[in-house]
Amino acid sequence: MPRGFRYPVDPVLSRLGTVPFQEQELEGYGHTLREICQQPELWVTTSHQVAGILEHWRSMLAGAKGIILTGSGSSAYLGECVRHAVQAGSNLSTAARSSGELLLYGAKALPIERPLLLVSFARSGNSPESDGVIRYLLECEPEVIHLVVTCNRHGRVARDWGEQGNGTRNTRVQVITLDDRTCDRSLVMTSSFTNMAVAGLGLADLNRPADYVETAEKLADAGAELLSEWAGKLAGLAERPFDRMIVLGDGACLGAAREAALKMLEMTEGRVATLVETSLGFRHGPMCALKDSTLLVVFLSSDPLRRAYQVDLLKEIKKKGLGGHKLVVGSEVPKDAISEHDLALEMPRLDGLSDEWAAILWVVVGQLLGFFRSRTEGLQPDHPAANGAISRVVAEFPLHRVLL
Repeated sequence: MPRGFRYPVDPVLSRLGTVPFQEQELEGYGHTLREICQQPELWVTTSHQVAGILEHWRSMLAGAKGIILTGSGSSAYLGECVRHAVQAGSNLSTAARSSGELLLYGAKALPIERPLLLVSFARSGNSPESDGVIRYLLECEPEVIHLVVTCNRHGRVARDWGEQGNGTRNTRVQVITLDDRTCDRSLVMTSSFTNMAVAGLGLADLNRPADYVETAEKLADAGAELLSEWAGKLAGLAERPFDRMIVLGDGACLGAAREAALKMLEMTEGRVATLVETSLGFRHGPMCALKDSTLLVVFLSSDPLRRAYQVDLLKEIKKKGLGGHKLVVGSEVPKDAISEHDLALEMPRLDGLSDEWAAILWVVVGQLLGFFRSRTEGLQPDHPAANGAISRVVAEFPLHRVLL
Protein backbone atom coordinates (compact mmCIF):
# COMPACT_ATOMS: atom_id res chain seq x y z
CA MET A 1 0.00 0.00 0.00
CA PRO A 2 1.45 3.44 -0.91
CA ARG A 3 2.81 5.53 1.93
CA GLY A 4 0.18 7.77 3.50
CA PHE A 5 -2.82 5.71 2.32
CA ARG A 6 -4.73 4.27 5.24
CA TYR A 7 -7.13 2.21 3.14
CA PRO A 8 -6.14 -0.38 0.48
CA VAL A 9 -6.36 0.88 -3.09
CA ASP A 10 -6.65 -0.75 -6.51
CA PRO A 11 -3.33 -1.94 -8.03
CA VAL A 12 -3.51 0.82 -10.66
CA LEU A 13 -3.54 3.48 -7.94
CA SER A 14 -1.04 1.56 -5.84
CA ARG A 15 1.52 1.46 -8.64
CA LEU A 16 1.21 5.21 -9.15
CA GLY A 17 1.38 5.85 -5.42
CA THR A 18 4.54 3.83 -4.81
CA VAL A 19 6.52 5.96 -7.28
CA PRO A 20 8.80 8.33 -5.30
CA PHE A 21 6.90 11.56 -4.70
CA GLN A 22 9.57 13.63 -6.50
CA GLU A 23 8.86 11.63 -9.66
CA GLN A 24 5.10 11.98 -9.11
CA GLU A 25 5.58 15.74 -9.01
CA LEU A 26 7.61 15.66 -12.21
CA GLU A 27 4.79 13.76 -13.90
CA GLY A 28 2.29 16.19 -12.40
CA TYR A 29 -0.06 13.84 -10.58
CA GLY A 30 1.24 13.42 -7.00
CA HIS A 31 -1.02 15.92 -5.25
CA THR A 32 -4.19 14.89 -7.08
CA LEU A 33 -3.56 11.19 -6.47
CA ARG A 34 -2.95 11.64 -2.76
CA GLU A 35 -5.89 13.99 -2.34
CA ILE A 36 -8.28 11.55 -4.04
CA CYS A 37 -7.07 8.54 -2.06
CA GLN A 38 -7.05 10.23 1.36
CA GLN A 39 -10.75 11.05 1.26
CA PRO A 40 -12.30 8.10 3.16
CA GLU A 41 -10.02 8.65 6.14
CA LEU A 42 -10.66 12.39 6.16
CA TRP A 43 -14.45 11.97 5.99
CA VAL A 44 -14.30 10.33 9.41
CA THR A 45 -11.97 13.04 10.73
CA THR A 46 -14.29 15.78 9.47
CA SER A 47 -17.40 14.14 10.94
CA HIS A 48 -15.82 13.97 14.40
CA GLN A 49 -14.78 17.62 14.21
CA VAL A 50 -18.25 18.75 13.11
CA ALA A 51 -20.09 16.50 15.59
CA GLY A 52 -18.34 18.37 18.40
CA ILE A 53 -19.85 21.72 17.34
CA LEU A 54 -23.34 20.69 16.23
CA GLU A 55 -24.82 22.09 19.43
CA HIS A 56 -23.31 25.47 18.58
CA TRP A 57 -24.67 25.26 15.03
CA ARG A 58 -28.08 24.45 16.47
CA SER A 59 -27.94 27.60 18.60
CA MET A 60 -27.02 29.65 15.50
CA LEU A 61 -30.21 28.43 13.83
CA ALA A 62 -32.43 29.39 16.77
CA GLY A 63 -35.06 31.71 15.34
CA ALA A 64 -33.83 31.37 11.73
CA LYS A 65 -36.47 30.96 9.04
CA GLY A 66 -34.24 29.67 6.28
CA ILE A 67 -30.78 28.50 5.21
CA ILE A 68 -28.83 29.53 2.12
CA LEU A 69 -25.88 27.41 0.97
CA THR A 70 -23.39 29.28 -1.18
CA GLY A 71 -19.99 29.01 -2.79
CA SER A 72 -18.20 29.56 -6.09
CA GLY A 73 -17.59 26.95 -8.78
CA SER A 74 -17.35 23.51 -7.22
CA SER A 75 -18.36 24.93 -3.85
CA ALA A 76 -21.69 26.00 -5.37
CA TYR A 77 -22.34 22.47 -6.65
CA LEU A 78 -21.63 21.26 -3.13
CA GLY A 79 -24.67 23.15 -1.86
CA GLU A 80 -26.82 21.41 -4.48
CA CYS A 81 -25.61 18.05 -3.19
CA VAL A 82 -26.61 18.60 0.43
CA ARG A 83 -29.54 21.04 0.37
CA HIS A 84 -32.37 18.47 0.33
CA ALA A 85 -30.93 16.69 3.36
CA VAL A 86 -30.31 19.96 5.22
CA GLN A 87 -33.89 21.10 4.61
CA ALA A 88 -35.34 17.79 5.79
CA GLY A 89 -33.07 17.61 8.84
CA SER A 90 -33.36 21.24 9.95
CA ASN A 91 -37.03 21.66 9.00
CA LEU A 92 -36.08 25.00 7.50
CA SER A 93 -36.47 26.15 3.92
CA THR A 94 -33.05 25.59 2.34
CA ALA A 95 -31.75 26.80 -1.02
CA ALA A 96 -28.44 26.72 -2.86
CA ARG A 97 -27.24 29.97 -4.45
CA SER A 98 -23.86 30.54 -6.04
CA SER A 99 -21.74 33.38 -4.70
CA GLY A 100 -21.81 34.84 -8.19
CA GLU A 101 -25.60 35.01 -8.16
CA LEU A 102 -25.50 36.80 -4.81
CA LEU A 103 -22.98 39.31 -6.20
CA LEU A 104 -25.07 39.93 -9.31
CA TYR A 105 -28.50 40.13 -7.67
CA GLY A 106 -27.78 40.90 -4.04
CA ALA A 107 -30.73 40.50 -1.68
CA LYS A 108 -33.00 39.73 -4.65
CA ALA A 109 -31.35 36.31 -4.78
CA LEU A 110 -32.30 35.59 -1.17
CA PRO A 111 -35.64 34.30 0.16
CA ILE A 112 -37.84 37.02 1.60
CA GLU A 113 -37.98 35.41 5.06
CA ARG A 114 -35.72 36.73 7.80
CA PRO A 115 -33.62 35.95 9.73
CA LEU A 116 -31.45 33.68 7.56
CA LEU A 117 -28.32 31.61 8.03
CA LEU A 118 -25.93 31.88 5.08
CA VAL A 119 -23.48 28.96 4.90
CA SER A 120 -20.45 29.73 2.72
CA PHE A 121 -18.19 26.92 1.48
CA ALA A 122 -14.67 27.88 0.40
CA ARG A 123 -11.63 25.69 -0.25
CA SER A 124 -9.03 28.44 -0.08
CA GLY A 125 -11.21 31.31 1.06
CA ASN A 126 -9.17 33.55 -1.23
CA SER A 127 -11.48 33.94 -4.22
CA PRO A 128 -12.93 37.45 -4.60
CA GLU A 129 -16.53 36.21 -4.28
CA SER A 130 -15.98 34.41 -0.97
CA ASP A 131 -15.07 37.51 0.99
CA GLY A 132 -17.13 39.92 -1.14
CA VAL A 133 -20.46 38.22 -0.48
CA ILE A 134 -19.90 38.21 3.28
CA ARG A 135 -18.94 41.90 3.33
CA TYR A 136 -21.89 42.90 1.17
CA LEU A 137 -24.46 41.04 3.26
CA LEU A 138 -22.99 42.21 6.56
CA GLU A 139 -23.46 45.76 5.34
CA CYS A 140 -26.87 45.43 3.68
CA GLU A 141 -28.62 42.51 5.42
CA PRO A 142 -28.53 42.83 9.22
CA GLU A 143 -30.76 39.77 9.70
CA VAL A 144 -28.41 37.41 7.87
CA ILE A 145 -25.85 35.57 9.98
CA HIS A 146 -22.94 33.67 8.50
CA LEU A 147 -21.34 30.26 8.92
CA VAL A 148 -18.18 29.77 6.85
CA VAL A 149 -16.76 26.30 6.18
CA THR A 150 -13.25 26.51 4.74
CA CYS A 151 -10.23 24.26 4.28
CA ASN A 152 -7.57 26.95 4.56
CA ARG A 153 -6.73 28.47 7.93
CA HIS A 154 -4.45 30.97 6.17
CA GLY A 155 -7.08 32.07 3.64
CA ARG A 156 -8.71 35.48 3.45
CA VAL A 157 -12.03 34.47 5.00
CA ALA A 158 -10.35 32.66 7.89
CA ARG A 159 -7.96 35.57 8.39
CA ASP A 160 -10.66 38.23 8.26
CA TRP A 161 -13.47 36.48 10.09
CA GLY A 162 -12.06 33.50 12.01
CA GLU A 163 -11.11 33.35 15.66
CA GLN A 164 -7.46 32.76 14.77
CA GLY A 165 -7.39 35.56 12.21
CA ASN A 166 -5.95 39.01 12.51
CA GLY A 167 -9.07 40.85 11.44
CA THR A 168 -11.78 42.42 13.58
CA ARG A 169 -14.09 39.69 14.77
CA ASN A 170 -17.77 40.07 13.86
CA THR A 171 -20.27 38.23 16.03
CA ARG A 172 -22.47 37.57 12.98
CA VAL A 173 -19.76 35.44 11.35
CA GLN A 174 -18.57 32.04 12.56
CA VAL A 175 -15.78 30.15 10.78
CA ILE A 176 -14.92 26.47 10.92
CA THR A 177 -11.61 25.42 9.36
CA LEU A 178 -11.31 21.75 8.46
CA ASP A 179 -8.21 19.58 8.76
CA ASP A 180 -5.32 21.09 6.81
CA ARG A 181 -5.10 17.97 4.62
CA THR A 182 -8.47 18.86 3.10
CA CYS A 183 -6.96 22.01 1.56
CA ASP A 184 -6.09 20.51 -1.83
CA ARG A 185 -2.77 21.56 -3.32
CA SER A 186 -3.77 20.36 -6.78
CA LEU A 187 -5.49 22.70 -9.20
CA VAL A 188 -8.74 20.74 -9.02
CA MET A 189 -10.86 20.33 -5.91
CA THR A 190 -11.16 16.74 -4.70
CA SER A 191 -10.92 16.15 -0.96
CA SER A 192 -11.85 19.79 -0.31
CA PHE A 193 -15.18 19.26 -2.04
CA THR A 194 -16.15 15.99 -0.39
CA ASN A 195 -15.06 17.00 3.10
CA MET A 196 -16.95 20.29 2.97
CA ALA A 197 -19.96 18.25 1.79
CA VAL A 198 -19.59 15.94 4.81
CA ALA A 199 -19.39 19.02 7.03
CA GLY A 200 -22.48 20.52 5.40
CA LEU A 201 -24.46 17.35 6.06
CA GLY A 202 -23.92 17.99 9.75
CA LEU A 203 -26.69 20.59 9.39
CA ALA A 204 -29.02 17.69 8.57
CA ASP A 205 -28.17 15.88 11.82
CA LEU A 206 -28.04 18.72 14.33
CA ASN A 207 -29.65 16.66 17.09
CA ARG A 208 -27.95 13.34 16.28
CA PRO A 209 -24.18 13.72 16.35
CA ALA A 210 -23.59 10.00 16.95
CA ASP A 211 -25.76 9.04 13.96
CA TYR A 212 -23.97 11.62 11.84
CA VAL A 213 -20.55 10.17 12.64
CA GLU A 214 -21.81 6.63 12.07
CA THR A 215 -23.10 7.58 8.62
CA ALA A 216 -19.76 9.20 7.76
CA GLU A 217 -18.02 5.98 8.77
CA LYS A 218 -20.32 4.00 6.45
CA LEU A 219 -19.47 6.45 3.69
CA ALA A 220 -15.76 5.92 4.37
CA ASP A 221 -16.19 2.13 4.07
CA ALA A 222 -17.99 2.59 0.75
CA GLY A 223 -15.30 5.01 -0.41
CA ALA A 224 -12.59 2.51 0.47
CA GLU A 225 -14.43 -0.13 -1.56
CA LEU A 226 -14.63 2.25 -4.53
CA LEU A 227 -10.88 2.95 -4.43
CA SER A 228 -9.85 -0.67 -3.89
CA GLU A 229 -12.17 -2.46 -6.31
CA TRP A 230 -13.22 -0.04 -9.05
CA ALA A 231 -10.37 2.34 -9.82
CA GLY A 232 -8.80 -0.04 -12.33
CA LYS A 233 -12.06 -0.49 -14.22
CA LEU A 234 -12.53 3.29 -14.33
CA ALA A 235 -8.97 3.64 -15.63
CA GLY A 236 -9.85 1.24 -18.44
CA LEU A 237 -13.03 3.15 -19.22
CA ALA A 238 -11.08 6.40 -19.37
CA GLU A 239 -8.95 4.95 -22.17
CA ARG A 240 -11.91 4.33 -24.47
CA PRO A 241 -12.39 6.63 -27.48
CA PHE A 242 -14.72 9.46 -26.45
CA ASP A 243 -14.48 13.22 -26.77
CA ARG A 244 -17.64 14.17 -24.86
CA MET A 245 -19.11 13.09 -21.56
CA ILE A 246 -22.74 13.50 -20.46
CA VAL A 247 -23.54 13.06 -16.77
CA LEU A 248 -27.08 12.51 -15.52
CA GLY A 249 -28.19 12.87 -11.91
CA ASP A 250 -31.33 13.77 -9.99
CA GLY A 251 -31.83 15.54 -6.69
CA ALA A 252 -28.60 15.58 -4.70
CA CYS A 253 -26.94 13.58 -7.47
CA LEU A 254 -27.43 16.48 -9.90
CA GLY A 255 -24.88 18.47 -7.90
CA ALA A 256 -22.57 15.45 -8.03
CA ALA A 257 -23.10 15.26 -11.80
CA ARG A 258 -22.08 18.92 -12.19
CA GLU A 259 -18.93 18.34 -10.16
CA ALA A 260 -18.03 15.11 -11.99
CA ALA A 261 -18.43 16.88 -15.33
CA LEU A 262 -16.27 19.77 -14.15
CA LYS A 263 -13.49 17.40 -13.04
CA MET A 264 -13.38 15.86 -16.53
CA LEU A 265 -13.44 19.28 -18.21
CA GLU A 266 -10.70 20.71 -15.97
CA MET A 267 -8.37 17.73 -15.95
CA THR A 268 -8.52 17.27 -19.73
CA GLU A 269 -8.04 20.99 -20.44
CA GLY A 270 -11.42 20.97 -22.21
CA ARG A 271 -10.50 18.20 -24.64
CA VAL A 272 -13.49 16.21 -23.38
CA ALA A 273 -16.57 18.43 -23.61
CA THR A 274 -19.19 17.83 -20.93
CA LEU A 275 -22.93 18.23 -20.42
CA VAL A 276 -25.05 17.76 -17.30
CA GLU A 277 -28.78 17.03 -17.12
CA THR A 278 -31.50 15.36 -15.08
CA SER A 279 -32.99 12.08 -16.27
CA LEU A 280 -36.29 13.77 -17.16
CA GLY A 281 -34.68 16.83 -18.72
CA PHE A 282 -32.43 14.69 -20.92
CA ARG A 283 -35.31 13.66 -23.17
CA HIS A 284 -36.07 17.29 -24.02
CA GLY A 285 -33.35 17.82 -26.60
CA PRO A 286 -30.01 16.84 -25.04
CA MET A 287 -30.49 13.16 -25.98
CA CYS A 288 -29.45 14.12 -29.52
CA ALA A 289 -25.88 14.51 -28.20
CA LEU A 290 -25.52 10.75 -27.72
CA LYS A 291 -23.02 9.70 -30.40
CA ASP A 292 -20.48 6.89 -30.75
CA SER A 293 -17.85 9.24 -29.29
CA THR A 294 -19.93 9.93 -26.14
CA LEU A 295 -19.47 8.58 -22.63
CA LEU A 296 -22.80 8.63 -20.79
CA VAL A 297 -22.54 8.51 -16.99
CA VAL A 298 -25.70 7.87 -14.95
CA PHE A 299 -25.79 8.19 -11.15
CA LEU A 300 -28.61 5.88 -10.05
CA SER A 301 -30.75 7.06 -7.15
CA SER A 302 -31.68 4.88 -4.19
CA ASP A 303 -35.10 6.55 -4.11
CA PRO A 304 -37.63 4.24 -5.87
CA LEU A 305 -39.42 7.07 -7.69
CA ARG A 306 -36.31 8.80 -9.06
CA ARG A 307 -34.75 5.45 -9.87
CA ALA A 308 -37.79 4.33 -11.90
CA TYR A 309 -37.47 7.34 -14.22
CA GLN A 310 -33.73 6.75 -14.60
CA VAL A 311 -34.14 3.06 -15.47
CA ASP A 312 -36.87 3.90 -18.00
CA LEU A 313 -34.49 6.33 -19.67
CA LEU A 314 -31.67 3.78 -19.80
CA LYS A 315 -33.99 1.24 -21.41
CA GLU A 316 -35.12 3.80 -23.99
CA ILE A 317 -31.51 4.66 -24.85
CA LYS A 318 -30.69 0.98 -25.19
CA LYS A 319 -33.72 0.35 -27.39
CA LYS A 320 -32.76 3.24 -29.68
CA GLY A 321 -29.14 2.11 -29.82
CA LEU A 322 -27.84 5.53 -28.80
CA GLY A 323 -24.44 6.42 -27.43
CA GLY A 324 -21.03 4.82 -27.57
CA HIS A 325 -20.14 4.04 -23.94
CA LYS A 326 -22.14 4.01 -20.69
CA LEU A 327 -21.18 4.00 -17.04
CA VAL A 328 -24.06 3.33 -14.65
CA VAL A 329 -23.21 3.83 -10.98
CA GLY A 330 -25.28 2.58 -8.05
CA SER A 331 -26.51 -0.55 -6.34
CA GLU A 332 -28.39 -3.34 -8.10
CA VAL A 333 -27.91 -1.91 -11.57
CA PRO A 334 -30.62 -3.55 -13.75
CA LYS A 335 -28.96 -5.76 -16.36
CA ASP A 336 -31.76 -5.28 -18.90
CA ALA A 337 -31.09 -1.51 -18.94
CA ILE A 338 -27.48 -1.71 -20.13
CA SER A 339 -25.52 -3.37 -22.92
CA GLU A 340 -22.72 -5.89 -22.52
CA HIS A 341 -19.98 -3.37 -23.31
CA ASP A 342 -21.30 -0.88 -20.71
CA LEU A 343 -19.76 -0.65 -17.24
CA ALA A 344 -22.08 -1.16 -14.25
CA LEU A 345 -20.30 0.09 -11.13
CA GLU A 346 -22.05 -1.81 -8.34
CA MET A 347 -21.75 -0.43 -4.81
CA PRO A 348 -23.35 -2.87 -2.33
CA ARG A 349 -22.10 -0.88 0.67
CA LEU A 350 -24.57 1.88 -0.21
CA ASP A 351 -27.21 0.15 1.89
CA GLY A 352 -28.60 2.74 4.31
CA LEU A 353 -26.93 5.75 2.65
CA SER A 354 -29.30 8.38 1.25
CA ASP A 355 -28.68 10.03 -2.10
CA GLU A 356 -27.13 13.04 -0.33
CA TRP A 357 -24.38 10.84 1.13
CA ALA A 358 -24.08 8.65 -1.98
CA ALA A 359 -23.58 11.81 -4.07
CA ILE A 360 -20.22 12.27 -2.33
CA LEU A 361 -19.15 8.85 -3.64
CA TRP A 362 -20.33 9.72 -7.15
CA VAL A 363 -18.11 12.79 -7.05
CA VAL A 364 -15.14 10.49 -6.36
CA VAL A 365 -16.12 8.44 -9.43
CA GLY A 366 -15.93 11.67 -11.44
CA GLN A 367 -12.57 12.53 -9.89
CA LEU A 368 -11.10 9.15 -10.87
CA LEU A 369 -12.45 9.36 -14.41
CA GLY A 370 -10.99 12.84 -14.84
CA PHE A 371 -7.66 11.81 -13.31
CA PHE A 372 -7.20 8.77 -15.55
CA ARG A 373 -8.42 10.56 -18.68
CA SER A 374 -5.99 13.41 -18.00
CA ARG A 375 -3.10 10.95 -18.02
CA THR A 376 -4.46 9.22 -21.11
CA GLU A 377 -4.41 12.62 -22.84
CA GLY A 378 -0.79 13.10 -21.82
CA LEU A 379 -1.67 15.90 -19.40
CA GLN A 380 -0.72 16.50 -15.77
CA PRO A 381 -3.71 16.26 -13.37
CA ASP A 382 -2.08 18.57 -10.81
CA HIS A 383 -1.94 21.42 -13.33
CA PRO A 384 -3.53 20.38 -16.64
CA ALA A 385 -4.19 23.87 -18.03
CA ALA A 386 -0.79 24.66 -19.52
CA ASN A 387 -2.13 27.83 -21.17
CA GLY A 388 -3.01 29.38 -17.81
CA ALA A 389 -6.74 29.59 -18.62
CA ILE A 390 -7.61 28.49 -15.09
CA SER A 391 -5.75 28.50 -11.80
CA ARG A 392 -6.13 26.94 -8.37
CA VAL A 393 -7.54 30.19 -6.95
CA VAL A 394 -9.52 32.55 -9.19
CA ALA A 395 -7.50 35.67 -9.91
CA GLU A 396 -8.58 38.96 -8.39
CA PHE A 397 -11.24 40.91 -10.28
CA PRO A 398 -13.14 44.08 -9.36
CA LEU A 399 -16.29 43.77 -7.26
CA HIS A 400 -18.44 46.48 -8.78
CA ARG A 401 -20.06 49.10 -6.62
CA VAL A 402 -23.54 48.64 -8.10
CA LEU A 403 -24.11 46.17 -5.26
CA LEU A 404 -21.04 46.56 -3.11
